[in-house]
Amino acid sequence: MNGRVTLLGAGPGNPELLTLIGKRRLNEADIVLYDRLIDPSLLAFTNNEAELIDVGKLPLHHKVKQSKINEMLVDYAKQGKKVVRLKAGDPYVFGRGGEEAQVLQQFGVNFEVIPGITSAIAGLAAAGIPITHRDYASSFHIITGHHKKNGQQLDWENIAHQEGTIVFLMGMAQLPKICQQLVEHGKSSQTPVAIIQWATQWRQKMVIGDLENINELVARHQLSSPALIVVGQVVKLSKQLNINKPLTGVHLLIPFSEHQRLFNSLEDLGATADFYQRALIEPLEVTLPSVDEYDAIIVDDVLAYHQFITLLIKNGIDVRQLIDKKIIASNHRVVQALQKTGILVIKGMPQDIPVKRTIEIGGSKPTYNIGTFLSLYEKKKRSLVLPFDLKEFSAVIFPSTASINDFLASLSKEQLSQVSMLKAFAMGKKVQQAAIQAGFGHVVICPPDVKKTVIQVKEEFIHD
Repeated sequence: MNGRVTLLGAGPGNPELLTLIGKRRLNEADIVLYDRLIDPSLLAFTNNEAELIDVGKLPLHHKVKQSKINEMLVDYAKQGKKVVRLKAGDPYVFGRGGEEAQVLQQFGVNFEVIPGITSAIAGLAAAGIPITHRDYASSFHIITGHHKKNGQQLDWENIAHQEGTIVFLMGMAQLPKICQQLVEHGKSSQTPVAIIQWATQWRQKMVIGDLENINELVARHQLSSPALIVVGQVVKLSKQLNINKPLTGVHLLIPFSEHQRLFNSLEDLGATADFYQRALIEPLEVTLPSVDEYDAIIVDDVLAYHQFITLLIKNGIDVRQLIDKKIIASNHRVVQALQKTGILVIKGMPQDIPVKRTIEIGGSKPTYNIGTFLSLYEKKKRSLVLPFDLKEFSAVIFPSTASINDFLASLSKEQLSQVSMLKAFAMGKKVQQAAIQAGFGHVVICPPDVKKTVIQVKEEFIHD
């Protein structure tokens, strides 16, 4: 049985620049083969059972040879798997996407190509440079900076006399030669040049000069690959059109959420947010005790409440039988979630709670250990270690104590040693205490509310 291979463009870096159909294909995939330059947060869009395989390539070093990648694509598809080949930028722009498609077609494998936004255009826009402009450039030319294997050289005479914008991809190792050849073949040495490193990402850097001095500027500011080389008069527009938002350059770690309210709010302010994964939740098969035996129900978390309601319905019990019960919330999140469903709960433990007639519902361990405890789910640690160096981040945000535990469980020994240097935003007093206990050196307490937390983050970094 044949599966399907999707050659998927990841875009220039920022995870929000992935297409909607690309996000859907990642969620459907059984196997994901991904490149080095993709943002690891894109892997959060995969399902829990997907196998993730790093086939990234470094300059002059291939972790997995292209022939082996081709073989893997064919073999997995022949096994009936849904395979995603996740490639930086666009699969057909100076990548091996065309070759991979030819191999798949040759072996009769069902495949599709989902374009990605190429950095050759989006990377310029992210730095305030329009690739075309009526007053400066009516055309653009995208050229690979790699040497051709057969020794054939680029047609510098033709390239140098193009009137539009010239963008070189994968050309930083050849930057001196590119500048030299353009000038020798007729380009003015005063032609504007921009070098944009890590375009659209938190670490985006840019220097602007001309063909005469750009190499000196690159060395002084320590730019390297991956970077775009932009040659043309449109570079002049960057000073006018490059937009800086309040949190531009701030790089945050946040928990992955389907709703992504926190992510969206931070990105709108210019921050770049990457995800740490929450633990996998596995519902437990339990026998529901008689609801009539209890006068009070302690709800440890929102998930436990949803599992409890599902269990009631499964057992043919109308939720209206809870009408005369005391519903006690262990934290503000439970209060907020239940209020949205029309249930007003008691926050905190009342003095007169009937211990023998109280049931606490939660995960594997009770919060209060009062009365009967009903364990409704268990958490399982994810196999993948957090794919980031924590030194790259400005801060991490924790909405709950459980999120701290999940975060710490995803770290390697080396990453755990970096925790004390990482600023943490804790949404609530209990979360703050847990973060301090976990070893975070600088803990900022925030209100237990997404909007107010975003304001707190903004104030903290603008103040800094």
